[in-house]
Amino acid sequence: MAEKQYIIFKLNNETFATSINHIASITEYSSITPVPSGPPYVDGLLNLRGDIIPVINLKKRFKMADSQMKEKRIIIANKNDVQIGFLVDDASQSMNVDESQILPPPKIAIKKNNDYISEVCIHNNELIIVIDLDKVLSDDEIEELLDLS
Repeated sequence: MAEKQYIIFKLNNETFATSINHIASITEYSSITPVPSGPPYVDGLLNLRGDIIPVINLKKRFKMADSQMKEKRIIIANKNDVQIGFLVDDASQSMNVDESQILPPPKIAIKKNNDYISEVCIHNNELIIVIDLDKVLSDDEIEELLDLS
């Protein structure tokens, strides 16, 4: 049977996943430089080995309460040759899921503004929402980020 590999991440106490194919790296939270008058979901810019990367706070982007967690990680993803960081509470493990345990998202849960939910999977009897990081931001929003960095 075929399997898909995901990175598990947390937002508050909720578990999400994203395809490992989208991930360039995962780094610990470090100094982020705020950007005046940037979009509200952008926490700032990260200097990662000489690359300036905009950092998106996924809790702000998804309109979730921003409760403080002691561990923060930044998932670095590539979209159209642009590196974007996604701030999450934790991203420290991967999982393999058999394709028979991967389901399309329920149509009732998908709206125009949250089509970033690509699928759901069952892992250890837990239902996990899979986020397509390529769809978290529109092309216009990516262009706006490029203007910041």
